[in-house]
Amino acid sequence: MTPPPPSPRNDVPPNHPAFLPEKEREMTRRSFIKWMGAGAALVGVGLPACRRVEKYLVPYNEGPEWSVPGVETAYATCLTIGGSAQPVLAACYEGRPVKLLPSLQYPEGTGLSATAQASILDLYDPGRSKHILFNGNPASEDEFRGAFSSWSRNLRDGGAIGILLPPMDSPLMQSMLEEITRKNPRVRIYHYAPVPVPGSGMQAGLPPEVRFRVRFSRAKRILALDCDFMHENPYGNTRDFIAARSPEGLHYQEENRNRTRLYAVEGRVSLTGAHADHRLPVSPARLAVFLEELSLHIAGKKFPSQAPQPPRRVHPPLTERELAWVRHCGDDLLEHPGESLILLGENHPELSGCVWKLNRLLGAIGTCIQLLKAPASLPHGTLDDLIRDIRQKKVDIVFLMDPGNPVLDSGHGGELAEVLKGTESIHLGMYEDETSRACRWHLPAAHSLESWGVERDCRGRFCYRQPVILPLYGGISSEEVLSGLLSTKGQLITADNSPTHLSPVYHRARKCFERAINPENKTAAWTQALQRGYSEETAYAPLSPQEEQSLGTMMADTPLTVSSPSGEALEKELLELQFCPDYSIGDGRWKRNAWMQECPDPVTGVSWAASAQISPATFLRLSGTGSGPMLCTITASGGRMEVILCPVPGVAENLMVLPLGYGGMNHVAENQWNSNGYELLRREDKTTGYGISPEQVTLRALPERTEAIQSPVVQSSPLSAPESTAPASFTPPGADTVYQWKMAIDTARCIGCNACMIACRAENNIPVVGRDQMAKGRALDWIRIDRYFTEEGALTAVPVACQQCGKAPCESVCPVNATVHTTEGLNVMVYARCWGTRYCATNCPYKARRFNFFDYAKASEKATRLQRNPNVTIRSRGVMEKCTYCVQLVERAKIRHKSRLMKEHPGQPSTSLHVTDKDLLLPDGAAQTACQLACPMGAITFGNVLDPSSAISRTKSLPRHRNLLPAMGTEPGTGYLAPARNPNPAMEQ
Repeated sequence: MTPPPPSPRNDVPPNHPAFLPEKEREMTRRSFIKWMGAGAALVGVGLPACRRVEKYLVPYNEGPEWSVPGVETAYATCLTIGGSAQPVLAACYEGRPVKLLPSLQYPEGTGLSATAQASILDLYDPGRSKHILFNGNPASEDEFRGAFSSWSRNLRDGGAIGILLPPMDSPLMQSMLEEITRKNPRVRIYHYAPVPVPGSGMQAGLPPEVRFRVRFSRAKRILALDCDFMHENPYGNTRDFIAARSPEGLHYQEENRNRTRLYAVEGRVSLTGAHADHRLPVSPARLAVFLEELSLHIAGKKFPSQAPQPPRRVHPPLTERELAWVRHCGDDLLEHPGESLILLGENHPELSGCVWKLNRLLGAIGTCIQLLKAPASLPHGTLDDLIRDIRQKKVDIVFLMDPGNPVLDSGHGGELAEVLKGTESIHLGMYEDETSRACRWHLPAAHSLESWGVERDCRGRFCYRQPVILPLYGGISSEEVLSGLLSTKGQLITADNSPTHLSPVYHRARKCFERAINPENKTAAWTQALQRGYSEETAYAPLSPQEEQSLGTMMADTPLTVSSPSGEALEKELLELQFCPDYSIGDGRWKRNAWMQECPDPVTGVSWAASAQISPATFLRLSGTGSGPMLCTITASGGRMEVILCPVPGVAENLMVLPLGYGGMNHVAENQWNSNGYELLRREDKTTGYGISPEQVTLRALPERTEAIQSPVVQSSPLSAPESTAPASFTPPGADTVYQWKMAIDTARCIGCNACMIACRAENNIPVVGRDQMAKGRALDWIRIDRYFTEEGALTAVPVACQQCGKAPCESVCPVNATVHTTEGLNVMVYARCWGTRYCATNCPYKARRFNFFDYAKASEKATRLQRNPNVTIRSRGVMEKCTYCVQLVERAKIRHKSRLMKEHPGQPSTSLHVTDKDLLLPDGAAQTACQLACPMGAITFGNVLDPSSAISRTKSLPRHRNLLPAMGTEPGTGYLAPARNPNPAMEQ
């Protein structure tokens, strides 16, 4: 029996939800909550968890005439990372650099690494040095002015001065140092870097005035010997390598029948080796043995009439499996003369002579490898030379010009600190650290975006570093210090104390450009060079045929037998240690950068902590259990180090790969252990490491298993199996007939380098949450990278964000209609409606939604307020967050396209224009997401799938295209291209 309706009351309206049918009642509740959420956001009332902080800004009375509020202005500049420069674009809003973008005109390939993008966070770091210090205390202006004047006078009077610099290739610094040494021949130049510069391993086998460049487009067979060229690439255009390796070419428009095949031989699992077609795990100490066997095999095949040279007896020798690998790899290289090459990593300079001889035998020189002629550099000493010269009183004043932190990371910390305290020492650095405390004077260094300079890229082009903002904390550049020392008045002039706010380095940079280019119209040419960011005319010239032949003769005299400095000293029962810069913080210069700290290591999956690699079998032998990771304490060489030890498939047996860069007074990680790898590293053995006994390793369980440690998954990729049927095209009701935005990610190109994660964070104002919050599963990254390993160490990286489902399961469960579907195919969030029920996250099969547990943006306001993108909402606590396909960039592209249409009809009102739908259609590539722009490998394709000529349409139609979890029936807008390796058939048998 149906109960009668309740009696109406005078104070209840007839349309009260209690008197409506269930369906209408639900809609009314949703409407009420929807408008309640919007009203609460407007009037500042509602749930305390969703309140926004209100700011009142007074606009400037006069601004630059080209400045439009909310519209970015991009300036060309450059960064120097890994020893070579790369042009970038600094996107600025109202004078604030907000993000760094790749220069699309740069011929060495587009994309931008994670570290390059994250460097903008260091610009706004409130922990930067802000004051000139004398003996640890702030110095007055008069004190510093008098001291600098005495240093300059000492230079002019022939005093003994030492200048310590990082390895560099700057024509501006070169010219200034030449001028200094001409004025004072007693000035001594020293170079120091805590780790070898990428590319220095092969460079060691060439004369100093000869450089090399790899033409990846011509190489069909590549052997990488502990060479991670996909991570830091000073060798050549990586996009050429991707185009030659992809089955469908760079733009998915052709069938690539003669694809490049990549071999890798290494002990650790690097990003390059993990994505090779064939990979052989060989420890660094045994790499020389492998190279010798390969050399003898290639020489025997190349010159069969010569008597074979027996290999040296070494322990342990190569196994039968390794010898078979050598034969098959060598035969494949020989079958492609002029199209094969061998690349050597920077940790093995002693093997460079043999590698160059093999490249000559393979015909790589002149085809795959181009030799270039570079100008001679000034002679320089090492850090050891500096210490010796200070002790012998050959140096009275020493300038440490931002060389890192040698007191911490040189291995001679105590000795260096002792000699620095006894001399007039001046440290220039962005932070107060162990080296600044050891020096008498400390000067705050300027950021790259605050200073002028001229650098060279890997091809020798001049790249121009121009400031996009005045120094925030009174920073001083190395060029300004040298310019002040050279000035007749002996004054340090910077952009801060210059009457025109123009650094004198600007004029020196312009003269450096004019001397190299000698243009007819100097002003126009200089302006054009700054707009482009580099000068093609200054690239290194190739060697002449006579010079190349002479160098080839020298290479032919190199013996094929090689030796490793520590390989024969290792015993079978010892663990070999290999030290490498950390993938997140490098050699330590990014350890204060929270963006990089929060990125999981691309191999071990650990964030906010130092992590080491070890093979599963060796881990099992040490721990007695197969479960990992574990906290590892290593005691050796008078030092001690604590790391998270992670079993990684593919690591060589009896090898432990330890990271460098952690530890020190400037480390910002929470609950950080003593993870200073430099303390453990023997500097004399830094290229190959050394052996320790298992008794020197102590393992214990981690305090907790956390999301901050995403252990490698050893299973086949979910994209490997072919789909039974092609997914049917799904069009939701009311869909737009002009735009449907989709994305495709090519896992054959993605190396898991985290560049997309940093780009998404910078573009969409994603705050960091810290190690404690990540340990509780509260990461806020809108993109995560899942990693699937094979037993041999092959890696498939799968970036996962919101899949923009056509049949989104999150939309049907949201009680307040906060997640909705647009007519253009996007699943979007209305933050003002979201009340944080988290039903959508529970119902998402891809687990791609993040919940803002706390007001992380407010907590990090001091460090990131000036960096935030004004076109993206700053989210408060209590709301869900996820990928939006960078809808703000899509809409901006539409606005710019319409603006161009208006400019084609000047003087006509918009109402009188006849514009068709075809005219309004965005050209393919006009709208790009932040992750797509940043990807160095071009793995991400985005666009309008309704445009049949677009790249996304071609990508979606490929046989390799897959959807994640196709059985769920969610019709995702993001698809994936399955891995497409190119194995050697002889090795597959």
